[in-house]
Amino acid sequence: MKTPFIIGEKIYFRAVEMDDANLLLRCNNQPEVRETFFIAFPSNINRQELDIKNLYDRQDYIPFIICEKETDRAVGITAFHRVDLVSRAAVFSIRIADPADWGKGFGGEATRMMLKYGFDQLNLNRIQLVVSTENERGHRAYLKSGFVQEGIMRQAMYHHDRYSDFYLMSILREEYYKHGGLK
Repeated sequence: MKTPFIIGEKIYFRAVEMDDANLLLRCNNQPEVRETFFIAFPSNINRQELDIKNLYDRQDYIPFIICEKETDRAVGITAFHRVDLVSRAAVFSIRIADPADWGKGFGGEATRMMLKYGFDQLNLNRIQLVVSTENERGHRAYLKSGFVQEGIMRQAMYHHDRYSDFYLMSILREEYYKHGGLK
């Protein structure tokens, strides 16, 4: 394993390195991945390298590269955005770069690991996310991980010549621990 920060069963998390620029480029340009994040503009390797150089200047963003333990292969990125240690809240995101890796359990395990990290180490009280109502696979996965659907953000984004709705979902510290930490 290459400089692991958090180790799971099939995957581990490590810090983002300059060598990860190509992985991030795939996450931002690969059509199926880009669609779930509603990314409208292309990226290039120079942009990704610049983003990586400035990545750790921010106090409100905590990213991890998701690596498959067996091969050390980087398969995606997960992060907490808008981390607010006063309100003890953060926004969660995850992207698996290659659709061929979807359905292998990487996303579910990474989500569980991030929840554990957020509640056990960062002492967060609330972790939230938004997911398109059309992303049924993502919605089901978040429900399975313990997130609660709080509401619908109506016409929250314009995409493919129409407005799209999003689910607002969250999990609270007490819910996480009530279910035994979602092992």
